[in-house]
Amino acid sequence: MSSRSWVLAGAILAFVACKEPAPPPAPPVKVAPKAIVPPAPAVKMDAASSVSGQSDPSCVGPIDLSVPKKVTIAGKAAELNGYKLSFQLPEKKDQPTVFGVIGALNEDSGENLVNLKKYVEFFKAEKADAVIVNGDSGESLESIVRSLTLVAETGLPVFAVIGNRESGGHFNDALAALTKTFPNVVNLGRVRHVEFGSVDLISLPGYHDKRYLNPSGCQYFKQDVEALKKIAKEAKNPIVLVSHGPPHGNGAMALDAATEAGNVGDSNLNALIAEASIPFGVFSNIKEAGGRATDLEGLNVLKQDTLADRLFLNPGPADSVAWAMNDGTQSMGMAATLTVQGKQAKYRIFRAKALTAEEKTQAAKLAPERSKDEQVKDEAPKK
Repeated sequence: MSSRSWVLAGAILAFVACKEPAPPPAPPVKVAPKAIVPPAPAVKMDAASSVSGQSDPSCVGPIDLSVPKKVTIAGKAAELNGYKLSFQLPEKKDQPTVFGVIGALNEDSGENLVNLKKYVEFFKAEKADAVIVNGDSGESLESIVRSLTLVAETGLPVFAVIGNRESGGHFNDALAALTKTFPNVVNLGRVRHVEFGSVDLISLPGYHDKRYLNPSGCQYFKQDVEALKKIAKEAKNPIVLVSHGPPHGNGAMALDAATEAGNVGDSNLNALIAEASIPFGVFSNIKEAGGRATDLEGLNVLKQDTLADRLFLNPGPADSVAWAMNDGTQSMGMAATLTVQGKQAKYRIFRAKALTAEEKTQAAKLAPERSKDEQVKDEAPKK
């Protein structure tokens, strides 16, 4: 389903952070209609903090071992054992592991595809070892496939997690279709623990607050968070927690600071991070809070290219739509790198510029033809 149809249909599929912010005095920020959502709720809620339920195992994959099997991903030997994927990489003592990070692309518009190419070039220049796609990669099966194909073509391992915007079925079907052509793509809804050299990735698929989920989206619950503690404590390497939704922060510069709604993150993640001593994380859900890394509560914004013992990153919105950011800047599309070196990490932000006339022409050529199903959804009458 396209973004326009979601707004016309009145379905609340975006989260509070997607609410169109008031434009700064100068220059005014132009926000596309798709970014407009109903007003934030008057009462701030940390929904998962007090809610228990049963998540869909096809969405939040079970943490069960299986029969180990040898696989090859991006030309690298690995072993897949149920929820766990272990790469057999040569030991690189004190050598950095670099992840390219993309968050909140939202759709496969021509403009976004132009931006994706820029991010890929940035990752190549930064000598990325793998790419993390941190949720909200598309609103239909076709959209997810088209967007992630450009990332998969890098040949790097691509670790993709579902956000709050995707349909669970569409996301899984898209990832299954992609892996037939690109076996370097890994669904972090099914694979929950990745041993990648000197770094471990642990995933939490979906989102905790049902109000901002796709009607057929992926909701996780408190017990899903608690289930990760055992994995985290058994990990032999520094951990990067990969979750679309952020932990609960404190103040306007935290990674969960949403316009007019305050800090909306999940405090269950704070407990997980503290109890399991998780040093690093990637969370892209709150767009306007992106383009930075902080400590866990968000009280201290960390400098780029500076190693830190604890670092939690929001790469910012990859979407080409203009967004007014909490730090007073404007985003026309952002991505990041996360570099883990020993027991420390650092980050770097890439900020795309407004498209040139030539790039707009290129975007028009890249704009995909919509399938019949997508067209029907786009043309759905107002209710």
